[in-house]
Parts: sequence; structure tokens; C-alpha cells
Amino acid sequence: MTSTLHTLTLAQGDLEITVDDQGQGRTFVLLHGGGGPQTVTPFAQPLAEQRPARVITPVHPGFGGTTRPDWLHDIPTLAQTYARLLDELDLHDVTVVGNSIGGWIASELALLGSDRISGFVLVNAVGIQVPGHPIADIFPP
Repeated sequence: MTSTLHTLTLAQGDLEITVDDQGQGRTFVLLHGGGGPQTVTPFAQPLAEQRPARVITPVHPGFGGTTRPDWLHDIPTLAQTYARLLDELDLHDVTVVGNSIGGWIASELALLGSDRISGFVLVNAVGIQVPGHPIADIFPP
């Protein structure tokens, strides 16, 4: 596995993203949950080793000891960041897998309509807000 640091330029400013990259073959981008990058590790390594798959796992800014700029404070902006990362890496026919909050990011990424992405998988996704469909209160009185 190779870890690299990518500096992405967005309208709000520059942002550094740490990316783990392993395997070869069809490209999968795994977006981790709120528990951090280790929440997708059990999927990333076997997928890369047991299939012809290239598995890319970015670390969300503010997780795993990385920094998060003050201007990055919402999920749609993080989705724009990952769309920019796909451009930077010149990836095509990508399957995006989002776990928990990563599922929310993946959903927002889907709304951007990138031609670089061929599919999405949401695993225990949380968060996306749809007008007229309130998020269930999981802590009722």
C-alpha cells in the first residue's frame, strides 16, 4: 500500500488529502465513516488482494491526525473535494463505496454527476437531507 499526499485547489482554498492506494484493476474509492479510516480497512485490503481491484482510500480532513481548514465545514464541500481528487488522479469507471458518514459524502458526490464515476455503494449511510423527508429521531423520549 502506498500513502500519498495530494494538494487540491478548490474555490475556497488549497486542501491536503492523504490517500492510501493499493492493488491493481477496477478502481474503487472507499469513503470512511466517523470512526476514521480504520472503518474501511477490513474491506480495502481483501478487495485489493483478492480481486483485480485498485482500492483508493482517502482520509477525510481532520481524521487520522490530518488537518482540516476552517472553511471546510460541510459535506457538500467535502464531496466537491473528492470530485476534484478524481480529476487529479485522472480516474475513470470508479465505484465509490461510502460507509456511514462516507455514505453521506458519496450521496453528495452522486449529486455532482461526475462522468468519472460508474457506481455507488452506500453502507449504513447517514445524514443526507431530503426536503419533505425528515431524518428519523433515533433517540425518542
